[in-house]
Amino acid sequence: MNNSVDKNKNQIDLPVVKSESKPSHWRSLDEYNNTSTDNQLKVKANEFAEGAENFDIGSKSKVSRRKFMALMSASSAMVMAACTDYRDKGEIVPYAVKPEEVIPGIANFYASTLTSDGSGQGILVKAREGRPILIEGNPQHPISKGKLDANGIARILDMYDPGRLQRPRKIQGSKLVDSDWKVIDKEIIQSLNSASSSGKEIAIFTGKIVSPTYAKLIEDFKVKYPTTKVYSYELFNDNNKQIAWKKSTGGNNYPLIDLDKAAVILSIDSDFLGTDGNVNENIRQFTTNRDFENPTSYSRFYQVEGSYTLTGSNSDYRLRLTPENYLDVVASLVNHFASKQGKPTMSGFKSLESLAKENKWKHEAASKLLSDLESNRGKAIVIGGKQLPVDLHVAINYLNDLIGASELYRKSESNFNAVSLSSDDEIATLANNVKSGNVGVLINIDINPTYHLPYHFTADNLKKVKTVVSLSEFENETSNNSNYVLGINHDIESWGDAKIRTGVISTQQPVIAPLYDTRQREAILLNWMNGGENYSEDIYHKYLQSNWETNIYPSLNRSVPFKEFWFATLHDGVTTFNETSIVSTEVNSSSVSGIKPTNKSNYSVILQENYFIRDGRYAGNGFLQESAHPITKITWDNCAMISPATAKELNVEIGDMIEVALNGKAIDLPVLIQPGMAEKVIAVDLGYGRTNSGAIGNGVGFDVTPFMTSKGLSKWIYTGATVKPTGNKYELVATQEHHALDDEFLITEVRKNAEGEVTGGGETFARARSIIQETTVANYIKNPKILKEHEHDVFSITKDFEYNNMKWAMSIDMNKCIGCNACSIACYVENNIPVVGKEEVGVGREMGWIRIDRYFEGSPEDPIMSNQPMLCQHCDNAPCENVCPVVATTHSKDGLNQMVYNRCVGTRYCGNNCPYKVRRFNFFDFRDNLANGHYKTESTKIMMNPEVTIRARGVMEKCTFCVQRISQARQNAKEDGRTLKGSDVTTACQDACPANAIEFGNANDKDSRVAMMREHNLGYHVLDYLNVKPNVTYLAKLRNSDSLGVKSEHH
Repeated sequence: MNNSVDKNKNQIDLPVVKSESKPSHWRSLDEYNNTSTDNQLKVKANEFAEGAENFDIGSKSKVSRRKFMALMSASSAMVMAACTDYRDKGEIVPYAVKPEEVIPGIANFYASTLTSDGSGQGILVKAREGRPILIEGNPQHPISKGKLDANGIARILDMYDPGRLQRPRKIQGSKLVDSDWKVIDKEIIQSLNSASSSGKEIAIFTGKIVSPTYAKLIEDFKVKYPTTKVYSYELFNDNNKQIAWKKSTGGNNYPLIDLDKAAVILSIDSDFLGTDGNVNENIRQFTTNRDFENPTSYSRFYQVEGSYTLTGSNSDYRLRLTPENYLDVVASLVNHFASKQGKPTMSGFKSLESLAKENKWKHEAASKLLSDLESNRGKAIVIGGKQLPVDLHVAINYLNDLIGASELYRKSESNFNAVSLSSDDEIATLANNVKSGNVGVLINIDINPTYHLPYHFTADNLKKVKTVVSLSEFENETSNNSNYVLGINHDIESWGDAKIRTGVISTQQPVIAPLYDTRQREAILLNWMNGGENYSEDIYHKYLQSNWETNIYPSLNRSVPFKEFWFATLHDGVTTFNETSIVSTEVNSSSVSGIKPTNKSNYSVILQENYFIRDGRYAGNGFLQESAHPITKITWDNCAMISPATAKELNVEIGDMIEVALNGKAIDLPVLIQPGMAEKVIAVDLGYGRTNSGAIGNGVGFDVTPFMTSKGLSKWIYTGATVKPTGNKYELVATQEHHALDDEFLITEVRKNAEGEVTGGGETFARARSIIQETTVANYIKNPKILKEHEHDVFSITKDFEYNNMKWAMSIDMNKCIGCNACSIACYVENNIPVVGKEEVGVGREMGWIRIDRYFEGSPEDPIMSNQPMLCQHCDNAPCENVCPVVATTHSKDGLNQMVYNRCVGTRYCGNNCPYKVRRFNFFDFRDNLANGHYKTESTKIMMNPEVTIRARGVMEKCTFCVQRISQARQNAKEDGRTLKGSDVTTACQDACPANAIEFGNANDKDSRVAMMREHNLGYHVLDYLNVKPNVTYLAKLRNSDSLGVKSEHH
């Protein structure tokens, strides 16, 4: 049978043959093994997805008869509305007195800072007619440099969430009821005075404090109430790292690292691109040395880990290893370098060679690592994850000293702690004081100890405290056990400041007055200090400004008057100044004496920080719950991630429940078979299984905080777990294969030898598409056109349309893209994309306009992972356009593939004909469909971007290249009397990308960055052989390893 492609005919014969060969790149284990789960079949088998034609109210969860009647009434109204034009008939309410800075239709931007999460990230808030609608990074902030992580971007949803605490509440009988601030202030002040006079402890239990003014306020509070003690806690913290640095050097602050100057990086289970440290800064510095324009300076990155992390997926060599062997790796390297330098060694540990053999590392990885560290003295660094035990950090500090890594330590600045985090012993002391009845008042400020520390702060223990107060934006597990629950302001309703680094202080200002009857946390404490009689909305604003004028401003040596300086700083959101930073770098070699190997016992358990909901504080945020996990692609859940070999040993499959027993607790968890995991390791994300997190977060996932004790290698790593299947099943929902083409057709026959073994062929149509293209740095330097050589001309019978002026295009540098999902979250917020919930994601109806596709290469035991952002390609020959029967999909003269929403009648022909599967259909009014209309309230309505149409049920939607921003830039250029330039426009995803991987602009401007990348030797278009002429260019990824050949892969 002839399966070749005749270019003249531009046609392919597609025989139906089942493939028996393994693909070079694969999206999941099911694709690798050529199997499908029931859920994948449910999504893929029926083009008209289940429930699409028949809107069965009874089959939808949480829909009452009353809501059914309301929907029927709404349907009748829609029929009548269809006879009119497609415009909102809502009331128009003019300003009684228009604010001076507000111009209707023009956005205002305000610089501020996020402080409640302890990050101190500088932000820029976009507001329309006084309504904040988007949070971005502050470009003037010297640390974030205009970037913001996915959590920060999604925080806008928290402010408008109808589940926020909207007024103060107090316990009455056994229930919390709404109350009045004056009544509550009076009662709490009485309790404070009583506790202070009787010698009872007043415990302030708070999260990480980054504000120097807030820190001063707490000191003033301690003066007013002398029995006050302050405890600062974060579930994920760097205390072990700090303790180890103190043991190694005697210094109080471990140093910052210049990753952009490192030629070789060895990470020991540090997810520094995902959750560890200042991630935005780490990403920017790391990707600086992954520049395709400067391949000779390309850094090499090794990752040692037991789980599979976002950072590990971006490594050149990933060395999977069980956590109890991490110390062996470091000790082996220490012994190699210390013996050469005549310094103390570490005895009793395995060699690097034996570890490589036991764990089946790539043959050259161990020797290459040793060679690279040796030949790059002063340019190599070893980074340890914050969750590692103290002894391991001490060994890493010693290893860094041996390889000259202090050259990469930043001498000019260091981290700054306004209030140091409490140690585990200090938290245990507080818990004992609570349990013994020695605490008279416990004030929990934006923290949830009942959930995070279930052993210590149980309901029974908290009952032994006379007055328990919780200050929080949302109800939580701790507020259930509190006498008073006080709603506090969102970050962008608050005044404040932040200092996370020496020489930099940022300011926080409210962009909007509080939406509800809430107060700022600092203002609540200040009011109690002042007796509670003279509260005003600006009470903390005055305190903040006074502290700056009295204490901060004089130390900055500014020549301008204070008021001028103050308003300029508020405008910029940050001020910098010279400040001496003392970093101790001399390591005591005797610090490693007495460190012993870790014993292996049964299964190891790693408790991880989730990339989106973090420690559970964002469990109620729908944007973050619906974001697919960067590695597993699971949404709305956590799971027990295990290796294929471990799954085989336990005889379990994806979705099977297993019982994990550890530290006297047994918890049932669903299995996710994760390629690349170390064997006999179970990794589980914390932050799930919340019981009081509102309509969105309640009951999502499984709570594994009961595992956290002092009996592990650290609070997050344990050995000695036992595991057994329960026989039960659980549905996990993953997005990776939702938008794949059918894999049933082959374009090459399966070839077998005389013994019947498969020798080649068997490529499916889906696998034959050029999607992922990669090569090594060495191959690229040797032959810069190594990928272009695989290109071929595509025959076309029509003449290309000429774009004479503007032609919008995008490029994505895969050398910089790490797959963090910040672009996706920014797109959700900018374009009013709805959250649909687990049930709808399970049948392939997620609405995100950008998805991050994940591909594996190699064997399931030890694969290489590749990411790829996929969005509408705005093709010149767009196949979606010529199939729409009502011309709802059109092409603009500047190259945009456009949607005309009020023409769309929902045939979905366009989605079926799109080879990239990037179109999304509104099967329902998803805002009304999710959690009984949780996101269809007055508060969430005013969050919507007025520049972007809210799509109705039955309408198709997709990426627009942020056409609303293009229109605004065009108008601005017109008003300025100049020609529109491509650089005038940035898309939401481009602004959000912390790696600066995305470029956007005019492809016809040959001097533009996007035009240069389209013509670069590494530039390629996905599915270019279809002749659809996409306008998104991808820059092929270079891997700085020796084992990867030329990859112009077909899947």
